[in-house]
Amino acid sequence: MVESSSWYSPGQALGLACCFACLDILVNVLGLAWDGRFFTIDNIYHWFDFRYYNFTLNPVDFLAVAILRVCVLLGGALGVYFNPKGGAEACATFSNLTFAFVLVIVAFSPIKLLAFYEHEEMQFAVGDWILMVWCIVAALFVQGIWVTVFAKVRESMATRGDVRHQRMFEQVDNEYFAEMQKRESEMDAQKRETMAMLWRLFGYMAQEWWAYSVAFTFLFLYSIARVFVPYFTGEVVGAVFGAGASYEKLFHYVLIMAILSLSAAVFAGFRGGFFCYSLARIDRRIRSDLFRSLVSQEIGFFDANKTGEICSRLNADCQTMSNTLSLYMNVFCRNIVMLFGSLIFMFSLSWRLSVITFIAVPIIFLISKVFGVYYDRIAEENQHSVANSNDVAEEVLSSIRTVKSFACERFESLRFLSFLNITLGIGARKAVAHIGFLLTTEFLQMGILTMVLFYGGHLVIQGKISSGLLVSFMLYQFQLGENLRELGEVWNGLMQAVGASRKVFELIDRRPLVQNDGRIAPDGRNAKIEGRIEFRKVRFSYPTRPNVPVLNDLSFTVEPGQVVALVGPSGSGKSSCIGLIEHFYEPDSGEVLLDGIPVRDYDHQFLHIKVALVGQEPVLYGRSVEENIGYGYENSTPEAVQRSAKHANAHGFIMDTQQGYETDVGEKGGQMSGGQKQRIAIARALVREPAVLLLDEATSALDSESEHLVQEAIQKNLKGRTVLLIAHRLSTVENADKIVVVSAGKVVQQGVHRELIAQEGLYKQLVQRQMLGAEVSDDFPARPAPMPQSRQSQRRGSRARSKSKTIRSDSPSQQSVTAQSFLGSSLASSYL
Repeated sequence: MVESSSWYSPGQALGLACCFACLDILVNVLGLAWDGRFFTIDNIYHWFDFRYYNFTLNPVDFLAVAILRVCVLLGGALGVYFNPKGGAEACATFSNLTFAFVLVIVAFSPIKLLAFYEHEEMQFAVGDWILMVWCIVAALFVQGIWVTVFAKVRESMATRGDVRHQRMFEQVDNEYFAEMQKRESEMDAQKRETMAMLWRLFGYMAQEWWAYSVAFTFLFLYSIARVFVPYFTGEVVGAVFGAGASYEKLFHYVLIMAILSLSAAVFAGFRGGFFCYSLARIDRRIRSDLFRSLVSQEIGFFDANKTGEICSRLNADCQTMSNTLSLYMNVFCRNIVMLFGSLIFMFSLSWRLSVITFIAVPIIFLISKVFGVYYDRIAEENQHSVANSNDVAEEVLSSIRTVKSFACERFESLRFLSFLNITLGIGARKAVAHIGFLLTTEFLQMGILTMVLFYGGHLVIQGKISSGLLVSFMLYQFQLGENLRELGEVWNGLMQAVGASRKVFELIDRRPLVQNDGRIAPDGRNAKIEGRIEFRKVRFSYPTRPNVPVLNDLSFTVEPGQVVALVGPSGSGKSSCIGLIEHFYEPDSGEVLLDGIPVRDYDHQFLHIKVALVGQEPVLYGRSVEENIGYGYENSTPEAVQRSAKHANAHGFIMDTQQGYETDVGEKGGQMSGGQKQRIAIARALVREPAVLLLDEATSALDSESEHLVQEAIQKNLKGRTVLLIAHRLSTVENADKIVVVSAGKVVQQGVHRELIAQEGLYKQLVQRQMLGAEVSDDFPARPAPMPQSRQSQRRGSRARSKSKTIRSDSPSQQSVTAQSFLGSSLASSYL
């Protein structure tokens, strides 16, 4: 059995309900009996003489309300007694409905109070006050029992007569009530989370306290000026239509209203300006926090999350948070000040009319609460939907050439429209909810207005208030209704901010799985790094595919100053080795060492100064050439930039441009050719004077002329550095100090080119595959299907194949020469 003090048995619930029902009836009977200064049973008989019943005099109505209250209470108790599971669920489901019923009962007491005060000569008895106060207390107690007891009833084992099935019932009990407790804990956690999100949002406001202090000061002054306007409007009406009307009074009150209106306009302008400025500061702070967290995440995070969705969080969600927070806090504070000001004036003008006004206020707040929960869920769904559509747009627009080359414009437009239709459906649900919210609140407000108008006219006719006072009160009521309506929307608006903030705060709070918290950082750029790289029994799989091993007990060493080439089939793990050296990922087991120290122990900036990477597809930023070459290197100077550009064979074409090193390369380097981008990327790596240079397919995507220039730049900068390269040119591979052949995440061969080409192994088979078009034998793992080649790669392959046809392979030695000649022309990057 699941034991919890928060659960009640059906018998306990029924017993508590019966006890309270008896107490409720008893208190009402005592109230009826306590008439005047005496407590007599005869008073009860007197009130039950319905021949003389008068609503404004007879308190017996309280007993009728008590009987209705008891019926509802006992109905719920009997429901959970005879059907504990279904009854408890029904009580939880209809808790808002019972709360509305309770509010109606609570409203009965002030209505009866106004009825009694129709007879001012009447003196209230102690019993009358007991009945009015108890009516409110008992109604709230009924709601408390309904929520805290009836909704948490569990069936007692003692009520089951079949002992043989007790164990079966116990198991059902355990499962059912464990699920109920889980659901309850989830709801409580969601409530706590919502409040925690709100407090965290308010924390951003607290950090901009000085700007908000000024804004709230002007808001307070504006609200004070506005709150006096209805009062003096009534005075103007009294000066025109009341007794003693005169132009002097009219001019006096109109002048005061003009001054108040002008002051309110000035204060409103300053208030709006400072709130806009505060909004901009909060937006900057939230975006900055999120972006700082995003760029600190490990590469695996970006493998698992789409860029479009992340950008949507950074743009749409952050804007929703800052705009909604500032807007609704402005609305909340302004309306709170005006609401309290209106209340003071309303009660000072007529407490009777004020009571009428506030009868339906709790119901309005109940409606706001119900719709607020729904708006919260809708807002979160909408944010997810917008993020998905943004992701589609980003994916399509960033690859527009591919879309057009396959004539998929219509297909992608329809796909994007399908995501927009999902967002539209969510918007339609939100619109329906908004209709319901406005309809109910407007209906209640108009109902209050009608009651106040009728009762106020009644008081004017009786001479208890003046017509000018009624006008002032009506204007305050209009203002109060507007304040309450906007306050009701505040909660819904804040729930939108909470819905948008959940994912944003989740991203801000996310701790990277790969921590860049290493401390080893010898003295700056002059630090001595030998450049010895060692993979020691490394196992690795990508976070997005944890069950697919990429590296399996991989071990090899690169000595300082060595040039080592990694070759192997596509998907064998070559680029994964580069990623581990760069500390983009953490190995599942084993160690990746630099100079005998795990790379994770090095300071992040120091590691990437001493270890530089040139990838297959370099990324340039929409900045000048000089800024791109010096990107991320604080010690960069114009002289160092030019020196590295010369080493990378880039200085010539840079100086041929109109602005030289100040030339903007365009978005993602769009103003540069592939070879130019690659040479700028090499210069960016060399400007740091790295001890280790990583080359990952640095020339595979270039045409022959660009490839020659880039290859020449690479060859000039190999000396004096530890170089680990993934390449497909024989001129680089055969001159390497060591070639490491990788297959299925393991090292299968190591040695120099001459040794490996003479051995019967994977390296030789890869050469033969290219030369003869032969298939890899069954002794080696099948490789994944290669990706479609670019046109340049296809042309290079065609030239290589045509050249290979002129070569004969009559003997093993001749075959070796053939392989070298072929590789000197091209070795496809998919294989070496």
